[in-house]
Amino acid sequence: MHPESIATKKYVEQSLRYLENGLISLNQGDCDKASEFLWGSVAEAVKAVAANKGIELKTHGELWNFARELAKELDDPKVYEAFRTASYLHTNFYEVELGPEEVLAAFDPIRAVVGQLLKEVKYEAS
Repeated sequence: MHPESIATKKYVEQSLRYLENGLISLNQGDCDKASEFLWGSVAEAVKAVAANKGIELKTHGELWNFARELAKELDDPKVYEAFRTASYLHTNFYEVELGPEEVLAAFDPIRAVVGQLLKEVKYEAS
């Protein structure tokens, strides 16, 4: 398996795991934990697309820039909007400012974008 495929597979699996754990945490009323899992899911999905293109994102700045460019490339502003929302959720993990309604409202748009991004990814099965 090519190195890009190994990294891509890792990011895809992590993204899906974080999305699932975000829903579980949300259902348990643990909004701060759900917030962090949703951020992780989007971030890993963006990294999966980058890895699939042979690009390694090492910093938050690189992640932000790639997400912005990816939204332009896909001609879909919802990609960047979901990324920004997820970033705010990441902050919520530390500040715990958002309640269940706000985190729940972010879940479906984030899930939709994660699904869209992961459909962009191709890698060799192990």
